[in-house]
Amino acid sequence: MGESIGQILLNKKIITESQLETALQRQANDKKKYLGQILCEMGVSQTKIIRALQFSNKQQQVGQILEDMKVITAEQLQAALSEQKRLLEEKIRKPLGAVLVSMRVIDEDTYVNALSAHYSMPVVSLKGFLVAESFQRAIGEQYALRNRIVVVENNPYRIIAAIAEPSLFIFEEVEKGLSSEKKMIFCIAKASEIELALNMKYDPYVTSSYK
Repeated sequence: MGESIGQILLNKKIITESQLETALQRQANDKKKYLGQILCEMGVSQTKIIRALQFSNKQQQVGQILEDMKVITAEQLQAALSEQKRLLEEKIRKPLGAVLVSMRVIDEDTYVNALSAHYSMPVVSLKGFLVAESFQRAIGEQYALRNRIVVVENNPYRIIAAIAEPSLFIFEEVEKGLSSEKKMIFCIAKASEIELALNMKYDPYVTSSYK
């Protein structure tokens, strides 16, 4: 990505030098965490972090990110985009990641790990997770269904939700609907695990109308 995420956020005055120093110290003690994840835990808006990253990369699309990270080739990206367009003509909306996986260009682990590294966001497993309506209502149950979001934690201080592909538009929309005292943190999860979790809770023939 050129500049480090810390330098990008510092240059855009989203964090201070003191915050960056503290976050780097915490990361040194917990190398499994991304810097962006630690900054979110410190209270920095995840939306601001993602926005800064997108603008620093000229608002790259997911496919371009994967190509730049050498996860896929330009030819594979074009083939996947063509397939995605064909599906859309059949009124089937499918995320690019899901298309790449179905074409066996990459597997889901490779995809989510690439997105996680690029956006400095943690990956969460939804294996065995039971969707709770009370959690879903924290951001709007129908909104969560329509955008394939699973809320995994909801307490007085924060909401943690899983999504298959980071979306600045969704992050901003959700954040607007929350009180200023409550923090919103998104994690990345496999699309297949999100679909399974939602379909186990909701009738897939009914929820398909929300897609």
